[in-house]
Amino acid sequence: MPGWIMLPTKVKNSMLDFDLLKARAIKKPKEFLYSHPEYRLSIWQQLRLKYFVFLRKKGYSVAAITKHKEFYGLDFFVNKNVLIPRPDTELMVTKAIEEIRKLGNKEIILIDVGTGSGCVPISVLKNLPTPMPTYAVDISDQALNVAKNNAKIHDVKIQFFHGNLLEPIIKKIINHKSKIIITANLPYLTEKQFQSEPSIQREPKTALVADKNGLALYEKLLQQIKLLPTTYSLLLLLEIDPSQTEEISKLIKQYLPQSKIEIKKDLGGLDRLVKITS
Repeated sequence: MPGWIMLPTKVKNSMLDFDLLKARAIKKPKEFLYSHPEYRLSIWQQLRLKYFVFLRKKGYSVAAITKHKEFYGLDFFVNKNVLIPRPDTELMVTKAIEEIRKLGNKEIILIDVGTGSGCVPISVLKNLPTPMPTYAVDISDQALNVAKNNAKIHDVKIQFFHGNLLEPIIKKIINHKSKIIITANLPYLTEKQFQSEPSIQREPKTALVADKNGLALYEKLLQQIKLLPTTYSLLLLLEIDPSQTEEISKLIKQYLPQSKIEIKKDLGGLDRLVKITS
């Protein structure tokens, strides 16, 4: 491949990134490149790849360029309106699946708040033997369009709602007397964290940053849950920044004083997921 198309070695994971961009330029899976080393790009494919490399050098992620991101072994469509799924969030999916399997055939409702691309509820449903009632909420209509598209691609049934956290579905769950599992990967970064990390500044800021040291939306969610009747069993899974463990624990005790709190660590050994049961 001509050197003018190559990514500079100073770009992290430059070879892997280049292979992913090249595969997208020729509209083939990356495995095709490894099994067909003799393949030569057409002039149009070379021009497309050159454009992709230009964008990568400008700081756009591979996922943002290709509009695809693998998450929990599945391929998701993404665009500028949604947060690109992170490997850290796979922990939330794993724990949700574990809890659902533990409960067996007991009736459960799954609710994903701030669903974005829909990667969390879709990944959960694709790894269960049978479907379950699932709701997904987002305040962004554009994000919901992406999530609906991904649900259609992966052939899963989810009811989508536009609104602020639980507000649009409270009436649907208020008389539910069984188990409710809520997953939430809400914006939890501070403005300072956002400004200090150039790699995320090409993604929607509203999907990343929140007030009150990044916990404003989680506090609002806890306030909404506190107002619900206690006629059901609740499991809440929240993704956080490792620096927020102590502060969010205090908020949970303030609004849900009878709940049990567990902190789960990610693969890097950092606090990443808060499990709340009540």
